[in-house]
Amino acid sequence: MAVDLRHFRSFVAVAEEVTIGRAAERLFITQPALSRQMQQLEREVGEPLLVRVHHGVELTEARREFLEKARVTIEAADDALAVGQPTQPHGRLILGLPLAGGRQRWFAVTQAFVERYPAVEVETRQALSEQLQRQVLEREADGAIAVAPNPLPGLTYTHLMNDRISVYLHRSHRLAGRPELSLSDLVGETITLLGGPAGRNSGFNNAIQALFEGTGAEPRFAETEQIFPPEAASEENHVSVSVPVDYPDGAVVSVPLVPPRTLPFEFVQRVETNRTAVRAYARFAAEHLSK
Repeated sequence: MAVDLRHFRSFVAVAEEVTIGRAAERLFITQPALSRQMQQLEREVGEPLLVRVHHGVELTEARREFLEKARVTIEAADDALAVGQPTQPHGRLILGLPLAGGRQRWFAVTQAFVERYPAVEVETRQALSEQLQRQVLEREADGAIAVAPNPLPGLTYTHLMNDRISVYLHRSHRLAGRPELSLSDLVGETITLLGGPAGRNSGFNNAIQALFEGTGAEPRFAETEQIFPPEAASEENHVSVSVPVDYPDGAVVSVPLVPPRTLPFEFVQRVETNRTAVRAYARFAAEHLSK
């Protein structure tokens, strides 16, 4: 039996979803049909690609390389199919969205993109910007929006927008009623860096700390251990300096930072990626966010 792109796409879906059921739903086929495709692929390869475990399936250690090559094959095929129709993006686009900047904004941009290019099947995931960059490098995502990312070899960046920085405080904080705040107003405060250990050396946190360098205003900085960083705002002494973040409703107030400062948002993709859907999203997002 000849292996075709359908088998590679199915294998990648099963590897990412961990269960045959979720992968079948994603691919809009039945579980028995997907199981048959996996059996056909394993027969062609000549050895098992997946290990059945109590919670679903796992890749065999030796077959993680096969997953990488399957993703490369799918991407190359999508590039080839786009020849002659560069203005017609199509295929699957795995897109990373940041926790910063406002979930409603990113989903609105992505929804508008899908409406403009209905042949593109978009799948989204959210994480810290540095985590999203790693996912793009490791081909777990096709592209991502990141705030103030540390440039990494193998990735290329398209500027999307600059977003204004504000001071976010727990609603009971003594500074919460101010109409605006300067960096000097934060002397003696403890500034929570939202990435926690996972974002310790992130471009975002480096940029926030750099705001205070040479100003004479030297606050303390602390990390949060919260898995979802905005939950740190539940502490009554919470202070953070950031672009908009989806804090729990009513937990914090936003006070403008003066003079105004901004952080950049960039679209991140692999250098070698030439898929029309990826290029189209970067272009569309930059135009949409500039309005």
